[in-house]
Amino acid sequence: MGRLSGYASGGGLNSDEAAYLRQAVSRFFPTDPQMSQNSIATWVNDQGGRTATGGLWRGETLVRTLSNPKMAGLDADGNPIEGFGETVLAQGEYHRLMARFKERQAQPAPRRDSYEYLLTQGLSDCGECGYDISGARVSADAGPGYRCLPPTETRHSCGKVRMNADRLEPAVAEQVLADLLRPGVHAKLLRLQEDAREELSRLREHIDGAEDRFAALKSMRKSMVPQAYKAAAQATKDDLKACLVRVRFLGQLTKVPLSDVNDIVSWWNSAPRGSQRGLVMLSVTKVHVLASGGGRNHDPHSRIRIDWRTSTS
Repeated sequence: MGRLSGYASGGGLNSDEAAYLRQAVSRFFPTDPQMSQNSIATWVNDQGGRTATGGLWRGETLVRTLSNPKMAGLDADGNPIEGFGETVLAQGEYHRLMARFKERQAQPAPRRDSYEYLLTQGLSDCGECGYDISGARVSADAGPGYRCLPPTETRHSCGKVRMNADRLEPAVAEQVLADLLRPGVHAKLLRLQEDAREELSRLREHIDGAEDRFAALKSMRKSMVPQAYKAAAQATKDDLKACLVRVRFLGQLTKVPLSDVNDIVSWWNSAPRGSQRGLVMLSVTKVHVLASGGGRNHDPHSRIRIDWRTSTS
């Protein structure tokens, strides 16, 4: 059985861990605004606190650890353990905390702000199985993250890879912005952007002609076999839909201000998410998100591999 956070392996208190666990407890009580369990876990991590195995805290793990009756020197039945020694929490403090956890569970979850993911819609995939990863939250209280969806009968994904958005997205952004400084990359991006503008112009003309194409097809309806007409109408609709999707994609590419590469970093920090996606799409064909290696590796850069559209070779 593993060591319980707050206590030393051979018995007795781990004073450093006990200190930040006690401080975390105070943040579970009413504050303005109330802190979520994940934001409290993030605060603990920011203070340098780690789990007993050296990993980063998550809200669920922190709550489960603090709910262990041994935090107050109690057994599973709530009775004091004889000769337990110094405890992380006093018994009264522990009981108040357990009551607080029940109160928080009974409270409706605060409304979450919507989140616009940077690397979805085919920009990133699972480094284990190759399936595109999706933006998702692992629980109602969790922050936004990316995950490889569990397998189904028709989807042979592995469901093994997850990464928090606040770790993945900044790491990718850093590499994309750094890539712009490589010799030849800026010029290639400008050419790609000009190609996108030309294609966008052609597609808009094609979309503008959709009404005439539908009218022409309708005028031929009586002279066509019903199944053939139905197939032609569906193909025309599918073509228009694909063109509209492509136009949205190209529109993001053309809005990236590439005239001065040195201004792009400052632009990125205040740019709309759609424009940020445009720069990523100009530079990258795919971001492969790798497995965490059992939680031992905390460097997000080591968990991504990027296929560059801007390769100068």
